[in-house]
Amino acid sequence: MEEKKCDARRFMFVYLNTGNGHIAQARVLKDAFAEYEPEVEVILQNGFPGKRSIIDKFFEKGYSFACNYIHGMWPFIYDLGELRFFQRLTDLFICLATKKKLTQMILEKEITDIVCFHAFLAPTLHRAIRESGKKVNFTVSTTDPFTSSSACFYDKTLDYIVASERFKKFGMKCGVPEKNLHIMPFPLNKKFRLPASDEEKRALRIKYGFDPDKRLVLLAGGGEGLPGTLKIINQCIIHRADFAVAVVCGRNKPLKESLEVMSKADMLLDLHVFGFVDFMDSLIKMCDVIVSKAGASTIMEIATSRKPAIISKYLYGQERGNMEFIVHNGAGYYVRHSLHIYRLLKKMLESEETYRSYVNSLSGLNIDTDISKNVKFLMEKGQ
Repeated sequence: MEEKKCDARRFMFVYLNTGNGHIAQARVLKDAFAEYEPEVEVILQNGFPGKRSIIDKFFEKGYSFACNYIHGMWPFIYDLGELRFFQRLTDLFICLATKKKLTQMILEKEITDIVCFHAFLAPTLHRAIRESGKKVNFTVSTTDPFTSSSACFYDKTLDYIVASERFKKFGMKCGVPEKNLHIMPFPLNKKFRLPASDEEKRALRIKYGFDPDKRLVLLAGGGEGLPGTLKIINQCIIHRADFAVAVVCGRNKPLKESLEVMSKADMLLDLHVFGFVDFMDSLIKMCDVIVSKAGASTIMEIATSRKPAIISKYLYGQERGNMEFIVHNGAGYYVRHSLHIYRLLKKMLESEETYRSYVNSLSGLNIDTDISKNVKFLMEKGQ
């Protein structure tokens, strides 16, 4: 019995709560292990375990604040992050906050494999493994598929999972040996991996209270809602849009309350308002066009569901490649102004032929969603 316990594989997937993308991808991979390697234990672990400190609050809350509330703050932080000095300083603070705790967890939980879902944590985890004295297979899973900061590849000696040839080349440019960069499918929830047929889309609209015969536009922007939503909705009302609009507001209560008042007071627009939803896959499948930010998971969900998109915002540097992926493949546009967004929506939906041209562009992307490849790769590292 003891020998079996020693030989067992025990994975720890480590993430930070800087946006939902990191933990979302960790959960997808954990579910894939449950499906393909059910005997293997997988532990999801916040990279700042235990009692909260000023450092981890700064990293987790500061990210959201910079991205959503102060214009120009994120580009400033991103450009700072390109400096080696700033990368070393960040690494030092994270190490002070969490290395000792992570080392203890590796020993206490008898961890054999670690997958890091936040690049800033990778150097600290690497040190924690060395201090534990254990042989632990260590892999960094990059959560941006096309572009990000060079800080993602701070430690050139580690093994990295990347989701595209473009990002692999960027890693090599940053000094990571090609043999340490492994292209694997983007961790995408299985609910998004297959597009819905016209019959399924119609059934979903009836189920959730939408007109099955009316075109439907979805506005979604992650946990804080889509910036500029009210301006877009106002344009739809002013021009008496003949399509329905669904808005996902996330935790943005003021936006949700404002839209709910508008939906009740003005009958010129068929408007449906939601906070957090657990049926985002259904909303994407039942809609015709999506207006969204260029978050990594959102972009891949849109692409695999074969929905044309209008990208109204992307995070400077980090999400530029996501926006370019949609635009360069003819699957949508990058448009910021609310009036231009409305006009483009009307153009995209004005005829079945026009709309199908966008859908056909998406059907030619051939995105690999076979997450079992990621599981197989990680399992083979321990053999």
